[in-house]
Amino acid sequence: MLNEVKKIIKSTFGRTTFRTARPSDEFLLRETDFGTVHIETDIIRRIVERTKIEGVHEIKNVRIYRPTENTPLQINFDLVILQNYSAPVLGANLRDAIKEELKNWLDIRDALFDIRVTHINQDLPAPKKRRVR
Repeated sequence: MLNEVKKIIKSTFGRTTFRTARPSDEFLLRETDFGTVHIETDIIRRIVERTKIEGVHEIKNVRIYRPTENTPLQINFDLVILQNYSAPVLGANLRDAIKEELKNWLDIRDALFDIRVTHINQDLPAPKKRRVR
């Protein structure tokens, strides 16, 4: 009888129940002999948003799609670039910079990117005015 109660408690409150009860914005990053490491997609979104390179004015609408067994991590975002910069070159440079940050911070080595240039910022800095005396 006592063994039956232990089995019921273990099946209800056991470790396997907690592993499957993860929020949808979280995924498994690493599994080691010492335990598992989960990461929220919001952390990856913040890393993407704070990555800066010359010619990028703003990164907007960052969407992170969790990796599955068949697909790697997917990162989609909209990009506002400055005038007189090449969109394909900026996209490739930004992608490489984000991959480097993800590798350094989280040891994520595989990610797919969908970068959409939605606007070219044409605000040029105002020329300096001379003071006449």
